[in-house]
Amino acid sequence: MKFTGKGKSEYQIALLMGLSAFFTLVGYEFIRSASTVLFKTAYGADKLPVVLAIMPLVVFVGVAGYGRLLSMLGPRQTLRVTTLGAGFVIFLCYLAIVSGSDIATGILYIVKEFYIVLLIEQYWSYINSSLQTDTARRLNGPITGVAGLGGATGGILVSQFAVSLGTETLLIVAAVSVIPALCISETAYHLHGEPTAPKRQSSHMGWSLFRGSRILRYLLAIVVSSQIVSAVLDLKFQELLSIRFAGEMHKETAFQGWFFGTLNSSVLLLQFVIAPILLSFVSLRLVHILMPLIHLGAITVAIIEPTIFTVGLAFFLFKALDYSVFRAAKEILYIPLSYDTRYRAKEVIDVFGYRSGKGGASVVIVLLQRAGVLMGNYYTWIAFAAATLWLTLIFPLTHDVEELTGQGNSD
Repeated sequence: MKFTGKGKSEYQIALLMGLSAFFTLVGYEFIRSASTVLFKTAYGADKLPVVLAIMPLVVFVGVAGYGRLLSMLGPRQTLRVTTLGAGFVIFLCYLAIVSGSDIATGILYIVKEFYIVLLIEQYWSYINSSLQTDTARRLNGPITGVAGLGGATGGILVSQFAVSLGTETLLIVAAVSVIPALCISETAYHLHGEPTAPKRQSSHMGWSLFRGSRILRYLLAIVVSSQIVSAVLDLKFQELLSIRFAGEMHKETAFQGWFFGTLNSSVLLLQFVIAPILLSFVSLRLVHILMPLIHLGAITVAIIEPTIFTVGLAFFLFKALDYSVFRAAKEILYIPLSYDTRYRAKEVIDVFGYRSGKGGASVVIVLLQRAGVLMGNYYTWIAFAAATLWLTLIFPLTHDVEELTGQGNSD
């Protein structure tokens, strides 16, 4: 079922799924800061590329499992299973870590990277199956804003309570936060139904869709290149923080909570105001072109003077735009596409592609590190190259999208 009615139902769906994302992201901020610091304490910041290198395989298996669940259960029950499963696994990792398991910190780090995109992309699959393009131009920014409030709230709470509660205890909040998120998404499905799968579906993961669609191939390549930018800036930032907070685990956790809380608070203007204005009055092509151009400018500054401030700023800007304008603009591209594209190919792009960009870059980094290369010296240059590739890919993508929407293609 592709919703076609305008008005109240579209706004209800946007609000409910945005609130689901709100609670999911509250929990994510607790696990993001905690898992990173716990892993670095156990193995060191220089081992982060190793655990990220494992990510593509884990995510590939996870997305394949998601695809099979979707075929068997449909969108609603698949969201139930993956939401409750994520909370359960996080709690098991907590029990293992407090029992002294270092390996569990690595497992937790991988789970953190995977579960958040899997759940968030399922919310967006439902939104993209429910909103008209014109409505999405107005609402996608505010939807990211409601979700972003969750990230801001979570980050602030982490910064306030990490020292007093202890880093490990934060994981309990992350595990429990999926429960209200599930209750709200269930309300949306109960009130508005679920999209009906076509009688003839593509493969579980939707790989066949990529052979027939250049748009999907370009989207996948852009997501991978953008996440390489994110990964290497994050690695450089974490390297600098480990030096600054050496031997002060809880203080570093609090700082990271403050950083991401400030980030999520700061982007609210982008989400609630800037994104709707840009998407309503500026061409989609120009909006997409602006994203890598801004990053290239910030990365250039970080290359010239690599400090916690400049690298943190480049990473901050990437996350701010990724959570707001880029997300809102990217989701519009899926609306005229088919059910299988919105629910299967989208998960390949926005779950597997997102994490494979980080993981693939990390594989190369690990190999070069073992060859004796000091990769920390090159992280910002890698980010610059990946952002340049991203900019190059925007032009053929937006050209094909304009042709497709001009034909009015839909379900």
